[in-house]
Amino acid sequence: MDTRLTPREQLLLAEIEHHLRRSDPRLDRRLDRPPGPAARLAHRPGPLVAAVALLATVTAAGALWAGAGGSHPLPAVLLAAAAALLCVLALRRLARLRLG
Repeated sequence: MDTRLTPREQLLLAEIEHHLRRSDPRLDRRLDRPPGPAARLAHRPGPLVAAVALLATVTAAGALWAGAGGSHPLPAVLLAAAAALLCVLALRRLARLRLG
């Protein structure tokens, strides 16, 4: 994968950055700082795939626990619903990544 920009793209990017820096001084600090570990981690597919697998397992376990009539079915259902929601969000984030 080639990530080099053409001269035209570099010029457009510089214009956008100049406009952003001029419109909000707080953005100037953010643009000068490298992204933190959480931001870098969110753009890698490995941790997202692991999160999806873990959340899917928790969803299934919570649903099975509630369906089998285990003790405290309401917390199990709530846990399964929350894990399913987080799983969907992680899958959406994973689908937006460009892997190739």
